[in-house]
Amino acid sequence: MNNLTPSFDVEKLYADIESGTVKLPPMPDWVFKIQRMLDDMNVSTDQIVATVSRDPTFVAQLFKSANSAAYAGKPKVNTAKAAISRLGFKALRNLVMAISMNNLSKTNNPTVGKFLSAFWLHSREVAAISYLLSKSQRHLNQDQAMLAGLIHDIGTLPLCINAGKMFPNISENDLSSIVIKYSAQVSEKMLQEWGFPPEMSVIPIAHENLQIQNDSGLSNYADIVTIANLLNRVTAKTVNWESISAVQRLGLDVQIYQEFFERFEEDITSARSMLEV
Repeated sequence: MNNLTPSFDVEKLYADIESGTVKLPPMPDWVFKIQRMLDDMNVSTDQIVATVSRDPTFVAQLFKSANSAAYAGKPKVNTAKAAISRLGFKALRNLVMAISMNNLSKTNNPTVGKFLSAFWLHSREVAAISYLLSKSQRHLNQDQAMLAGLIHDIGTLPLCINAGKMFPNISENDLSSIVIKYSAQVSEKMLQEWGFPPEMSVIPIAHENLQIQNDSGLSNYADIVTIANLLNRVTAKTVNWESISAVQRLGLDVQIYQEFFERFEEDITSARSMLEV
């Protein structure tokens, strides 16, 4: 039996988010501060080091990422400045967002917690695959592609947290139904409110349209996430890759997608390790 009370209540949840009655989570203050510093060309590395060093937990995550499998063969770093220098500002931004998303997914509802744990693993996997896919696209930045994969379904967080509060006995099936129906719109709204540029905030909706076109004819971050999302499904080997417009813009042989994990398992593991929190 469906644990969810009448469907109009689910509609009300989305209506409340739209009207502002249920607030989308604001960007955490510490994330906002670091993001703004990273955007400021006048801010030095030393100033960023001083800011992040105030949080020992974040510094520990910083070391973990800078000494991850992605940097195998390089000497271990043991200072925040060395870790930031190794990662670079864009990768640092990704780590900040990953930690923020992980923190936002905390809940006392075991069903919601289990669902969000799977969501986090999916987001991290799509981010890792996006990072690797973008390597073939010279006009795209790998770290930006990783960020695109990380936040492509971020609206799942407030949807699940609020649904869990409204319906304490909600089932995983009901959570899944809510996310499938509303996540793209809520994700777009959340990214806009968090100040992401249009090329990123369109991704939640654009990546689900397998036939979407763009005026430039060049691949973009939504294309990367579209393919990464399809690759991260058990049906990846049965996808008709030739029919997907994003595949045409990336210009890679479709056999690469059919054999993706066999070919790039080590590279994906390395990219994934950059987001372990």
